[in-house]
Amino acid sequence: MASTLQPNPLAKEFDSQVSNEREMAQLVKENQRCIRCHKKTRLIKNIAAITSTGKHSSADFYNNCTACHGVKGQHPKDGMLDTVVPFDDHANLDIFAQNQQCITCHSPAALRSIEWTHDVHANKMTCATCHSMHTDSDPIIGISSKVRIGLCIMCHESITREKYLDKNNAKQKPEQ
Repeated sequence: MASTLQPNPLAKEFDSQVSNEREMAQLVKENQRCIRCHKKTRLIKNIAAITSTGKHSSADFYNNCTACHGVKGQHPKDGMLDTVVPFDDHANLDIFAQNQQCITCHSPAALRSIEWTHDVHANKMTCATCHSMHTDSDPIIGISSKVRIGLCIMCHESITREKYLDKNNAKQKPEQ
């Protein structure tokens, strides 16, 4: 029985950026320009790290900066930095806009089935707060739940047992 290959969502994203061979050539050229400049300025220390994390390591995604960071048109170094979709706390885009780039390929329904915290934090944190493709491995993938809870505590340390048990904030039980 022959197996059927499923389409790679990353390949679909790459294809959705272009409609003909000329546009594909321009997109490849643009991605090469991103890599060349970022390597020169040491913003990207190791280009291999970008393509080594999870599904982002597929040949369809290789060196496709624009799939996540958007198609620039005018080169960012010419003062058009607001055309680049960044993924950090100091970004020129709000949380929703940054996360929209991720859910282009990563379905929210699939994320909910993997980990409930994706829903809880969807409008409060960017995906890049916990996840990164510009590393040798995603810091969240493959860690034990005990360690993952420790990561939650790093941000939620102000939420203490005492706050939850504070009698002034507790609802009164109905008298029986």
